Amino acid sequence: MLVEADSAAEALAYVTTTITHSETPYPAWSDWHGGIGDGLAGRWSGLFDGWEENQDVLCYSENQQLAEEIIEKWIGYRTEEMKRLAEATADLDLSKLVDNYKPEENKYDDNQYKIWQLSRLSKILTNDWNSDTGVYDLQEHTASLEYFRERLTKEPTKQYLVPVDFHF
Repeated sequence: MLVEADSAAEALAYVTTTITHSETPYPAWSDWHGGIGDGLAGRWSGLFDGWEENQDVLCYSENQQLAEEIIEKWIGYRTEEMKRLAEATADLDLSKLVDNYKPEENKYDDNQYKIWQLSRLSKILTNDWNSDTGVYDLQEHTASLEYFRERLTKEPTKQYLVPVDFHF
């Protein structure tokens, strides 16, 4: 999660409050978020090992190189998933699927799975938050880095990375 805060504690509190205290599960695709009592990072605990002692929060300006390496790594995972989904759905003939659509039928076949994969690809490409996003700007509610980069130019000391272990 990318957030703006005055301190690491505030960044962690903002993420915790945003993803755990809402009327509906947030995000809806996650049924739990890494050990709230033990911190949010779960499997990603120690991501900033040796930098922020006993905290799974990193202020971007305190170690820009590490922050960028982590962001790029997770964006790389996102890109790999987009390529995989694009390849898996490349043979879909959308015009034919539309022409053959029958609202009276509820069949599940290989095309239906590919359509689901195409919807996943669409969500990633439109910067929607999903389990393949990897990096998400919780401040602006987008997977785009545009607003985070803008905030870095204005107040770099207030930009934090907070890893969260989402389960889905």
